[in-house]
Amino acid sequence: PIANVDQETLTELVKPSIDYVRHKKFRSGNYPSSLSNETDKLVHWCHGAPGVIHMLMQAYKTFKEDKYLKDAMECSDVIWQRGLLRKGYGICHGTAGNGYSFLSLYNLTQDKKYLYRACKVSFSAAQQNYCSLSCILCNFPFMSVW
Repeated sequence: PIANVDQETLTELVKPSIDYVRHKKFRSGNYPSSLSNETDKLVHWCHGAPGVIHMLMQAYKTFKEDKYLKDAMECSDVIWQRGLLRKGYGICHGTAGNGYSFLSLYNLTQDKKYLYRACKVSFSAAQQNYCSLSCILCNFPFMSVW
């Protein structure tokens, strides 16, 4: 919608790609870190459910099909169960990215469960000590090579 692409083009070109990614979902509700990876391990913004959830929410807003919202809610459950990361505060490999998923879903649904989850992730992160250099650098890949 923001890119001024007509609905017909979105339905013809984008929707099949979204449905293909949905088809790759693991039984756990998580998604692979790449299309060729069959390991159900990572739950980071750039790997798995925390990244896919945003695509699914946008698909729900664009195509108005409940299957996308249902899958986004399942992603949220995966993030809640397995996504309390200890790699730092960052968006990509840290708690902020996973917490942002809950805030986004709350904004879409107004279901306070997701706001609660975002708060819990935030409070948990505030209690962690992420002071090691490796935790800081994991979200700045160009700085990690000295």
